Amino acid sequence: MDEDFFNNELIEKFEQMLDNREYTYYDSEDLCEIIEFYIEVNDSEYAKRALDFAEKMHPDNLEIKIKRIEYLLSIGELKRGGKLLQEIKEIAAQELDYLLVQARYWGMKNMPRKAIRFYEDALKVDDEETDFICNCIGNEYLNLEEIRSALEAFKRALKFNPENDYSFYSIIQCYEDIHDDMDCIEFLKEYIEDNPYSEVSWLQLGLLYLHQKKYDDAINAFEYVIAINPNSISGHTNKASALEGLGQFSDAINTYEETLSFDDSPAVTHLKIGENFERLEKPQKALKSYHIAIKEDPQLDKVWAKAAALYDKLGNFEEAEYYINRAIELDNKNVEYYSSATYYYLKQLKFEEAIRNLAIIVEMKPLVFNSWYAYAETLIAIGEYEQAIPIIIAALRHFNRAEFFYQLSNVYYLTDQNKLGDEALTNALLLNKSLKESMLDNYPILQEKIAQLNLK
Repeated sequence: MDEDFFNNELIEKFEQMLDNREYTYYDSEDLCEIIEFYIEVNDSEYAKRALDFAEKMHPDNLEIKIKRIEYLLSIGELKRGGKLLQEIKEIAAQELDYLLVQARYWGMKNMPRKAIRFYEDALKVDDEETDFICNCIGNEYLNLEEIRSALEAFKRALKFNPENDYSFYSIIQCYEDIHDDMDCIEFLKEYIEDNPYSEVSWLQLGLLYLHQKKYDDAINAFEYVIAINPNSISGHTNKASALEGLGQFSDAINTYEETLSFDDSPAVTHLKIGENFERLEKPQKALKSYHIAIKEDPQLDKVWAKAAALYDKLGNFEEAEYYINRAIELDNKNVEYYSSATYYYLKQLKFEEAIRNLAIIVEMKPLVFNSWYAYAETLIAIGEYEQAIPIIIAALRHFNRAEFFYQLSNVYYLTDQNKLGDEALTNALLLNKSLKESMLDNYPILQEKIAQLNLK
């Protein structure tokens, strides 16, 4: 077994007994603790061995019978678990653990309302686990998609135990699900009044203000986060984001830089610093930051793409091409990277490479009009008319648009397929005659054909 299992002296002693095939007496309380441990860590084999041992030693013990049901539920044996629930119903009906396992059973049976009733009964029996039980009730209401009822349950749990992180984050998630930022802000303000040193509440408040673009309020909240925890990466980076929103890019850089002394993976931070240097129109400093980010994490595709775009702005297309291709190697499902690479290829008149990328782009995103149009237009521009025809026809299967019929008529005429050209041109004019002038600029041959067909 994993060495973490031996952190518990009781567990270690029990396993040594099993390994040595010895027989040691355990009271029922210790055995329930051992069984619960194995159930919680999903070790079904040892859980079963512990249960078998416990039932032989204490055959009539109710708590051990309930643990058997918990074990059956943990391995998905609902039918057997349900049967045992019925068998001990008369003697266990008011036991807290029995009510909780009943609730869990009905929850697993996808009957959340019945589960909630048992959880509510459990609250009447014992108030020491109110936060746990209320969280369970909240989860069942989430299964019913009754978010506001879930919210109230999680609030009840948090009121009982203000340090229950699960309750806190569940409340935040509920507010997010119902898109109620204002009430969430009020909740956080009230929570902070009672818990002024709660780092997570100040952070969540700042994030909400940031989402609302209330940057000054967001900065104020994040500064409290940093005051409570000076090494909070989230506090610093979100404060920097708020400063970016205010256009205070130099201050944002300074804030990002403050994290570098305690950030174990600073590549993204250097990326953000580079972006702000770009906004300040300091491209060389931006490139330096991007290069540092790449050195810190060569697998960060975004920074390769950012560096490529900056090299493009600087007119260094070869470097732009190199860096964007590294980004593609790291994430070959990102269509934006292929689009950028195509753009850099076209600037260098590398049409073969551009066409290869355009073919990939339309395969990845077949419902993007501009990709098909650019694909066909590039083929036409280099005189690959025969190759352009099937591409345009494929595009027309997705888009019945005039632009493609104008393109198609042009390449038909250029390949001496005049009848097909006439049909395509007629369709183009019927679909959108207002495009005629711009298309005549692109495809001068159409001027003569329109006159010949008397299509005005």
